[in-house]
Amino acid sequence: MYLARFKIYINALYIKYERWVPCVSFLLGFLFDMVMLHRIDEPVVIFQQALYLVIAAYLIGAELIAQTREFLIPSMLSKVWKYREFFLHFLLGTLLNSYAIFYFKSVSAFTSMFFIVLLVALLIINEFKRFGKSQTQVHLAFLSLCSISYFIALVPIVVGSIGVIPFLSAVLLSIGSFTVYYFILKPKLAANPLLLKTHLLKPFAAIHIVFVMLYFANAIPPVPLSVKYMGIYHGAEKTEAGYELTYTRPQWKFWQHGDQTFLARPGDAIYCYMQIFSPTRFKDKLQVRWLYWDENRGWLPSDAIPLQVLGGREEGFRAVTLKNNFQPGLWRVRVETMGNQEIGRIDFDVVQDETDGVRYLHKDIF
Repeated sequence: MYLARFKIYINALYIKYERWVPCVSFLLGFLFDMVMLHRIDEPVVIFQQALYLVIAAYLIGAELIAQTREFLIPSMLSKVWKYREFFLHFLLGTLLNSYAIFYFKSVSAFTSMFFIVLLVALLIINEFKRFGKSQTQVHLAFLSLCSISYFIALVPIVVGSIGVIPFLSAVLLSIGSFTVYYFILKPKLAANPLLLKTHLLKPFAAIHIVFVMLYFANAIPPVPLSVKYMGIYHGAEKTEAGYELTYTRPQWKFWQHGDQTFLARPGDAIYCYMQIFSPTRFKDKLQVRWLYWDENRGWLPSDAIPLQVLGGREEGFRAVTLKNNFQPGLWRVRVETMGNQEIGRIDFDVVQDETDGVRYLHKDIF
């Protein structure tokens, strides 16, 4: 009796606030991600995303079949089937949230930031915009976006490196999974085969073509790598407790990382300390590039130092590079893949120290 009343109350509540369902599912998905997401290479995260992709693909496929004939709802789902939009928005919203977070952690260059803005815009569209008869087509486009993002993150975790070959392998895996999905749905859409072209092939092909173009334009952040910290220092020494970093920055400049206003004296060297997150099995080469700003010619590359990165450390792989020959002005240190994709950067000013008194050095341990 009480259960029946509860069901009636829930149904009435759902009908009354149905227009707010996308907002609620968006917020729940986002909060769920904030709690669940920690490392991109965690097995539970990888499994969760794969499960969400499968469930979302099932629900979207059911939507597509329902446009040609009556979809036979499994008895175990009959009581919750009318809430499928809520579940679908939750699944796609959670996946898009996940990839937006992971891409954002790896973003640095302006072109990659454009990609993040685009992804966030798509996330908002998914949650708050309705497309009428084209809604299923849009859902399939989002599913394609989630699918290729999943494999782009997964392949480097498995093979332990990034680059063109892992990226193209991820694209092929996504195409392979779509091919299976296509042939599962094909006999069920025999009454209207045009839907396969308009609602499956076109959205999927468009998303993957755009991704490939953005990748070779260096607009896609190099997931799963990310720079967790970069700082400029007067000294860096590796000890048993960690890296001992020295700097002259006054404490009130708390927003700076080390000496981003580097007061240089004869004999000084500039040390750049960095922490780079990479998956547990990751082992690949990156490069650290030093650049100097010239008012007439822009950023001039100074040095590109190769860096062997090993994954697994929670706080990120620690490394230090230094520069002995420099001049006053604006400088930048940029961490890149060997394919020149930017992972992180730090800008700093080198100023000639005109004083000759005792310098007060502060120390941090990382």
